[in-house]
Amino acid sequence: MALLSTCVKCGSTNFETKEASPSGSNYKFMFVQCARCGGVVGVTDFFNTAALLRKLAKKLGVGNLA
Repeated sequence: MALLSTCVKCGSTNFETKEASPSGSNYKFMFVQCARCGGVVGVTDFFNTAALLRKLAKKLGVGNLA
């Protein structure tokens, strides 16, 4: 039985990602936040680092890329 993730602020089970540029930062981030109240539950890099590395490795001809 799978458990549903819930917002610690309002109890909602719906989440979304939102682009954000925190003040004082030179970089963008993606906030994982509650779709109802906007409470932030996590932060991830703006760019999909794994996808960028995969693309670079393919161009360089290294690694086993399935």
